[in-house]
Amino acid sequence: MRSNPQRLAWITMLGALALFCLLCISTVIFARWLVFESPTQLSVTLQVARGTVGLSKPDTSGEQAVRTNDSVGRQNTLSTDNDSQGYLAFADPYSGQVLATVTLHHDSVMTLHTASRPRFSLSDNPYAIRITGIAGRVDVWVSSDLDREMRVDLEGSLGTVRISEPGTIFIQSAAEFQTVTARDGTAILVSHTGQTQHIAPSTEIIQRRGSDHIEVAEGPIELLPNSDFRQADDWPIGWSCAFRPSPDNLNGPAGQWLATTVDGRTVMHIQRMQPEPGPGRTGCVQFLAGPQGQDVTEYETLSLRATMRIQHQSLSACGDQGSECPVMLHMVYLDPAGNELHWYHGFYTEYTPNVGRTRCDSCLEPHEQINENAWYTYELEDLFADLPTDRRPGAIIEIEFYGEGHQYDVLIDELSLLATLPDGEPSVASQSAAP
Repeated sequence: MRSNPQRLAWITMLGALALFCLLCISTVIFARWLVFESPTQLSVTLQVARGTVGLSKPDTSGEQAVRTNDSVGRQNTLSTDNDSQGYLAFADPYSGQVLATVTLHHDSVMTLHTASRPRFSLSDNPYAIRITGIAGRVDVWVSSDLDREMRVDLEGSLGTVRISEPGTIFIQSAAEFQTVTARDGTAILVSHTGQTQHIAPSTEIIQRRGSDHIEVAEGPIELLPNSDFRQADDWPIGWSCAFRPSPDNLNGPAGQWLATTVDGRTVMHIQRMQPEPGPGRTGCVQFLAGPQGQDVTEYETLSLRATMRIQHQSLSACGDQGSECPVMLHMVYLDPAGNELHWYHGFYTEYTPNVGRTRCDSCLEPHEQINENAWYTYELEDLFADLPTDRRPGAIIEIEFYGEGHQYDVLIDELSLLATLPDGEPSVASQSAAP
C-alpha cells in the first residue's frame, strides 16, 4: 500500500462511499418503519362495574384485587368471581377516544396479549387488539366512529374470533364448547383445526370439542324495536318518555331525557339534578303488541338484558321504601292464566348502612349495588326458568326503565328482550318485532 498510495486512496474513498450509501439506505428503511410500521400502545383501562376483578401482572407476584379501575398492560390476566363484572376500555392515546370495550362477565378469565396502534397517523395500519386464554363469557363492542380499521382477535378454548367491523359480539368459551353470537356486526371464527366460519349479524355458531362440524343457527330474536336507541333524533323511536311527579311533590322540577352519544355509544341520558328537587320519576316505556301484549309462550327461552351507567345519585340505596333507585327496570306482563303481574329490579351505587332500603316490597329479589361511572350489563338469563313457577310470563305488555328519587344522573345503553325458539323451529322475519 505504501508503494501504491493511489490504490489506498481509492479503497478509502470507495469504502467511505459504500458506508455512506449503507447508512443512507438504513436511515431511509428505519425512517419508513418508524413512520409507517412502528406501533405504540393503546391506553387500556380496567373498569370494575361490580364487585372486584382479579388482575395479575407479569412483573408482580400474586393477584391484585381491583375495586374501581386500574391500568392494564401486555400479558396482564383478569379474572372474575361469581358476583363481579368488569371491562377493558381501549382508547386512542392521542385523541382519548374509546375504540372498543371487552366486558368480562362473572366466573370468567382472559389475558390481554397486545393492544396497539401505529405511532404516526400517516400509517394505514389498523388498531390491533389480541386477547387470549378466554374462559367464560366476554362481550366485545367496537365503535362505529373510527378513523382507521380495527382488528380484534380473541382466542378461546376451540378457536380464535376475528372482528374487523363495528358491532357487538358475544363469546362463551368452555372446555368442551365455544359459542359466538353476533348481535350486530360480523366476525370470523378460525378453529384450532384450521376451519373458518363467517358469523353474520343475528347469527350464532357453536363449536364442540371433538367435532369438525361448526353449527350455525339464528341468534336470539329481539322483541323490542330500537332496543339500543340507535334510531333516535333527540327522541328514541319506539319509546315513550316522560317525567312523573311524586304524589307528595307535585310541583317538583321535572327530570330530563335525551338521546345522545357517550363513549361512542348511543344512549338515553336521564337526569334530574336541580337543588333539593324532592322525589320524582323520569323514564321511558315501550308497549308490546297492544293491550294483550306480546305472546311469548311459543319461545324456548326469554331473557332480559340492560346496560347502564350511574353517574350520580343523592339518596342512599333506593330510598325509604326501596323503590327510588337511580335505575329501575319494570315489566308488566300476564301469566299463562291471564293474570296481570309486575316485575321490578333496581340498581344503585351509594349506600350508607341503615339508611335507605335495598329491596322494595313488591320485588322478588334485592336490588344490585354497582360502581359509579362504570358501564354495567345486567342479564336475567331466562324468565321462564328464573322466575317462580306461579309468576312466569305468558305475554309481555310493557317494559320500562326509569330513574327515581331526588337527584339522579344515569345513562342507559340498551334494554333488550331476547327470545329463542325451540330447537328445530326456524326463525322468520315476521316473528321478530325488531326492524
